[in-house]
Amino acid sequence: MKTYETDVLIVGGGGAATAAAISAHEAGARTTIAVKGRFGVPGARGAGATSNPLADFWTIRTVGPKGGLFNPPDLVHRDMVQVGLGMADATLCRIFVEEVADAIKRLRTMGLELQSKMLAVIPAVAKSGGTNNIVALQKAVIEQTNTQVIEHANLTDLLVERGRCFGAVGVNDAGEPFQIRAGAVVLATGGVGQLFKYSFNPPGNTGDGYAMALRAGAELFNMEFMQQGIATTWPCQAMVMLYEMPEPYRLFNRDGKSFVQNYLPSGVTLEEVSKCKAMHWPVSCRDKAIHLDRAIHGEALAGRATATDGVYLDLSSARRGFLPEMFVHYMAGFDIDLKRDLLQIQNHHHTSNGGIRVDVHGQSSVRGLFAAGEAMGYQGADRLGGTMLGGSQVFGFRAGRKAAEVSKERPDCRAHASMLDRLLYEPLARLAEASGPARPGDLLDPLQRKMWAELLVDKDAASLNQALQFVLDDRERLAKRIRIVEPMDRVAALEHRNLLDVAEAIIRAASMRTESRGSHYRSDYPERNDAEWLSNIFITRKNGQLSLEKKWVNEAWSDHSGDVRILPWG
Repeated sequence: MKTYETDVLIVGGGGAATAAAISAHEAGARTTIAVKGRFGVPGARGAGATSNPLADFWTIRTVGPKGGLFNPPDLVHRDMVQVGLGMADATLCRIFVEEVADAIKRLRTMGLELQSKMLAVIPAVAKSGGTNNIVALQKAVIEQTNTQVIEHANLTDLLVERGRCFGAVGVNDAGEPFQIRAGAVVLATGGVGQLFKYSFNPPGNTGDGYAMALRAGAELFNMEFMQQGIATTWPCQAMVMLYEMPEPYRLFNRDGKSFVQNYLPSGVTLEEVSKCKAMHWPVSCRDKAIHLDRAIHGEALAGRATATDGVYLDLSSARRGFLPEMFVHYMAGFDIDLKRDLLQIQNHHHTSNGGIRVDVHGQSSVRGLFAAGEAMGYQGADRLGGTMLGGSQVFGFRAGRKAAEVSKERPDCRAHASMLDRLLYEPLARLAEASGPARPGDLLDPLQRKMWAELLVDKDAASLNQALQFVLDDRERLAKRIRIVEPMDRVAALEHRNLLDVAEAIIRAASMRTESRGSHYRSDYPERNDAEWLSNIFITRKNGQLSLEKKWVNEAWSDHSGDVRILPWG
C-alpha cells in the first residue's frame, strides 16, 4: 500500500482548505492537501463549496473598526448570536468578528476584487470563470510553496489511536488503497449537500468529514440546523434573493393556479409572509415567511410542480432593493428575461449550520484532528448572511496554524495491520464480493429525493420516521444489493455510507428537538420552546451506535427584543 508522510494533512479543496494549507506552511509545517478530484477546478469533485459556480454573487460579512459606522464588532457579534437563537457558539462568533477584517485584507492582497459595502460582494463575472475566485487565488499562492497535493484521493477513515489522530486512509479513483501519516489532520471537506436532490454543493460534498469524525470519536453538534432557501431549478441553479421587495410573491403551480393561500394559517395573509420573506432568504420559522417556503415545497410534494420540481415565480413587475442588477444579468446569460419569462423555483439545501465541535483553534475533541469551514460547527439555528466564506478563511487559518504546532508532537502511533484491516481492507473486500443487481450510484437519486422531501423546510414525527426507516433500509441495500463494475463504484459506495451516517445524525437530532427554532421547523411542534430547548444537541458514536446528549454552549444568551439589528439578515 502506498504511504505518504507529512506534518499536516488538509482534507478538502475549498476556501477553508486552501486557507489552512497556507497557514500551516507559513508556520513551518510540511503540508499535504488531499482532494477527491482535481485541485482548484470549480464545481468539480474536490473543488469545495467555495468554488461552486451556482450563484450570481457571494458575500463576506465585513466588520469595521470598533465604533465604526458600519458593522462594528460588538454589534455584528450580537447579531450572529441573536440570529443563532441561543444555539451559536458565542466565543467562536467573537473570533470571527475580530479576525474577518484581516482575512479580507489577505484576500485583497492576493488579488480578490470585492465591492466594499456592509457585505463585501464578489460578483460572478466572466473573468472569474463562474466562481468567486478565492480558491484560484489561494491555489496560486500554494503553488509557490512545497505543499504536496494528492489528487483523486478519496479518504475513507481517520487513523486514531488512544484518542490521537495521526493520519487517514483511503482509495484513489482506480480503487487502490493508500495511507497518509500525519502529525495533525484538518478536515475542510465542506458539508453534506449531496444528501439532497436540490442543493448548491458540488458533487463531492457527501458529508465525509462529519462521518469520518464521528467514526473517529469526535463530537458533532447542531446537525438539525440546515440553511435552505429558494433557487431556480431550470435552466440553471441560482439563488433567488428577493430582499426588500415590497410586492407580494406571485407564485403559480404547474397548472397556473396560485397556491400559497392553501398553506397559510387562519388570519395570515400573502402580503404578511411576503413582507417577512423580503427580510431574509433562508428558510426560517422565526417569522411568518416559513409558510411561503412550506407552500413552495408542499406543491412539489403534492405533485403539482413542474418537471423540475419547481413552481413558477413571476417577477415581471417586481422591484428589489438589494443588488437586483446582478441577478438580472446572471439570468440573462441563460436567456431568461425577467420582464418576460417565469422562473421555476424550489427550496434548496445551502449549508449545514452545525458540524464538528471544535475549540477556538479549530481542534476537535480528538487530539490532532481539526476542522474548518462548513465541516466545523459554530453557527446556530439560523446563520447571519456573509459569515460562511469569511468564517472559512478565519478558522481555516487558525486551524492550519495550530495543526502545525500540534504536529510537532510526533505521536508514537502506528497503523497496525488490524487497524488497516478494519478500516480499509475488510470494507474493500466486502465490496469486491458484492453481487447484487444495482451499482452504488443507482442508490443516490432515491436517497436524495427522500431526504429532500422529508428533512427540509417542514418536518414532523411521521416524516422523520419515514426518513430514518429509509436510511436503515438503504444500509441493507448498500450491503446486499449492489455490485462493483468499475473502480469508481467503490468510491460511490463508500461515499454513500457517509451520506447515510450523516443522514441518521440529522434525523435523530431533528427527532429529538421537539420544538421549532430557526431553520428547524416541526409542524407537529410549531412553537419555540425555550423552557425545554435552550440546549444544543451533541452527537457521538459509541459502540457503533449514535449517542445524543443535550449540552448548552451559550448559557449567557437571552433573547433580544426586536430580534436582529440590520435587515435583511441573511
